[in-house]
Amino acid sequence: AATIFYNPASATHLQHQQLSFGAALIGLQVKFSGTADGIPVTNEAGDTTNIVPNFSYALPFANRWAFAFSMTSPFGLSTVYSDTLYVNTLATTTELETVNLNPSLAYQINRYLSLGAGFDALYGKAIYDSDIFSPLDSELTGWNYGYNAGVLLQFTPATRAGVSYRSAITIDAKGSSTAQSYDVPPLNLQSNASAKFPLPATTIFSVYHDFNSRLTLMASAFYTQWSVFKQLIINNVATPNGPGVIAINENYRDTWNLSLGGKYHFNRHIALDAGLGHDETPTRMYYRDIRLPDNNHYAASLGLDIQPSPGFKWSMGWTHFFVPSTPIDNTLSNDASKTTTVLPPTIGLGTVDGSVNVYGIQLTCDI
Repeated sequence: AATIFYNPASATHLQHQQLSFGAALIGLQVKFSGTADGIPVTNEAGDTTNIVPNFSYALPFANRWAFAFSMTSPFGLSTVYSDTLYVNTLATTTELETVNLNPSLAYQINRYLSLGAGFDALYGKAIYDSDIFSPLDSELTGWNYGYNAGVLLQFTPATRAGVSYRSAITIDAKGSSTAQSYDVPPLNLQSNASAKFPLPATTIFSVYHDFNSRLTLMASAFYTQWSVFKQLIINNVATPNGPGVIAINENYRDTWNLSLGGKYHFNRHIALDAGLGHDETPTRMYYRDIRLPDNNHYAASLGLDIQPSPGFKWSMGWTHFFVPSTPIDNTLSNDASKTTTVLPPTIGLGTVDGSVNVYGIQLTCDI
């Protein structure tokens, strides 16, 4: 049932009512060394650990139809730097959390072709903090809606391929923004901030082939249209000088994510999973800061499926992302024509070294 998020048409291949739920633990380690407005900064850590749950349910009915519902977190990031002098002018806490609620319907036209479509209700929460002579903290939340659709082609009993599309969604977020005045003692200042967070459309191509009863190969390609995220504008931000606007040029680019994986069944109870992937970063030089110090990277995965009885399966996996040393340079990130009252972003120059490990566990059962 967990695959339904990636292609709603895949629900027609389930023979029984199915429930799947699990969680992933994402461990991010990053260290920045360089300068903040020319002042040296060394080995400043922005490490975070996050737990991301997921849930899926599928119900085949009326011979050719299937209903499904999933709860996932399709987008997310977080970095947390200390309040140490100078690095805090670049960033302290940055966080984006999303929860997507996705009911869908699928229909099997014939033994070769299935179609599916669904509705997305996406919740987002963003935290954007810094400390440029005074703590500036903003936390915003919001909802918006979109759709998804997919096609699944069953060429032979052993081979199928799919194409799916998930629409772009712009979250209209509102929330509180706080700051401290320059008075002694400082006064707490607050305003009602707002922002729009554009999240990209994604097109997914996938292929699945059973070579025999033991070996299966899978491949996928994700095309994500990150170029919708050109600028981050947060309005009515609280500052020591009064409410203002933060305007950051992001200038993201569209990306490809390619992966190849396999599954080997030792017997009917145990299977081994393995995979390799390459993921492009949407960030660009001269706009990249330490809030999201992303770079093109490779990934390797290992997993184990344990099925003690028919219709009941545990899946466990580990993925390591090999992230090269990432150059940081945000000299073009400030939009001076729109930034008001708020001090412009500090220029960060240097490198970030880091790694990402993801540990996941999932239970799938027929009900």
